Amino acid sequence: MQPRRTLLLLSALATFALGSPPGASAAQTFGDTISGHEYYATSTDGRFAGAATGSLSGDWNADVRHTSLCSSCIPTATITGGSFSVATALDYIPTLITGKFVGGTVQMTNAGPRCTNQTFAVEGILGSVGPWYSGSGSGVFSATLTHYRYRLFGNCVTYGASINGSLSLSF
Repeated sequence: MQPRRTLLLLSALATFALGSPPGASAAQTFGDTISGHEYYATSTDGRFAGAATGSLSGDWNADVRHTSLCSSCIPTATITGGSFSVATALDYIPTLITGKFVGGTVQMTNAGPRCTNQTFAVEGILGSVGPWYSGSGSGVFSATLTHYRYRLFGNCVTYGASINGSLSLSF
C-alpha cells in the first residue's frame, strides 16, 4: 500500500512540474524608499542620484527628461523620457536594475513665494524594467523634489536640491 501512495505522489508532482511552462514565473514587485540630490538641471532635464532602501537597496541614478517647465500650467511639465538605474543585489548577486521613463508628470506643489524653497511632485512611469540584460517589467517613481533657494544681491538663487520618495518595480 505504501509504494502505491509514493508512486501516486511522484506522478502528481511530475504532472505539476511538467504542466508549468518554463520561465512562466509571476513578476515580483520590489518596493524601496529613495533619497538623494539633483546634480544637474535644465528647463527640460533633471538628473538625480542617491540611495535606495528596501527590497532593492543600493545606489540609484535617474535622468528625467520633460517638457519645458511652466509654473502656471497643470501639469508643470510632462515626462517625455529618460532612464533609471539602481545598483543592488538580486538573489545575493550584484545586479544593475535599469528602466526607462515612458511617461508621467512634474507638478509644482509650492512655488516658493519671496524666494523660499520650491517643491515639485515627480510622478514617473517606468518601462523596460529589470536586470540590465533583460528588462521587460514596469515601475513607478514617486518623489518630492525640493529646490533650496536664497536671495542674493536681489536675485533668487537655487543653490541645491534634494529628492525623497518611493520606487516600486515589477519584473
